[in-house]
Amino acid sequence: MMGAGLAVGLGTSSARAAAGAGRLKIGQIGTKHAHAGGQLAAVRSCAYFEVVGVVEPDEAQRLKVKDHPDYAGLPWLTEEQLFNTPGLQAVAVETDVAGLLDAAEKVVKAGLHLHLDKPAGESLPQFQRILETATQHKKLVKMGYMFRCNPAFQLMIQAVREGWLGRVFAIHAEMSKLLSDGERQGWCSTKAVPCLNWAATSSIP
Repeated sequence: MMGAGLAVGLGTSSARAAAGAGRLKIGQIGTKHAHAGGQLAAVRSCAYFEVVGVVEPDEAQRLKVKDHPDYAGLPWLTEEQLFNTPGLQAVAVETDVAGLLDAAEKVVKAGLHLHLDKPAGESLPQFQRILETATQHKKLVKMGYMFRCNPAFQLMIQAVREGWLGRVFAIHAEMSKLLSDGERQGWCSTKAVPCLNWAATSSIP
């Protein structure tokens, strides 16, 4: 499903070679994803990257995060300003789940490398189209699903495939996380929960 557009990371030597010599110029669209600040902090700490700015069209959200250390000192840009940045080579997409794929599609259509946070939005056909476009432009798409290659998960998948457990007729999966009342209301009011449930129950075949 991932195709040639998927890569292990934009900071690898192959990605930097594909992008050209010197530091890789990268921007970020969105700050609402739970990993947005951490992703940006990681990129800012890496000598391979030059962060050119952040796009956050929601003014209330922008005011909420602008003084956080992860964002301090960075320019706030419109999408148009970001895509017109001279020498821009990659964009990280860190919107809320519902907005991930639309923003990601703009990035690959612009011929840029893409970091896309998980889950991959709410449309498998659109996600496939994004990967195909990235492949056509010979650009990399980075997405991390750390549990997929976890040895315990690999053993579990092996057990199912080789019949150690007999016929598996049901799966219960959960990923516990301490949420505040406000965060819990936010999760329950979006389509993210069924999307995540789908991802959990479809990972074994």
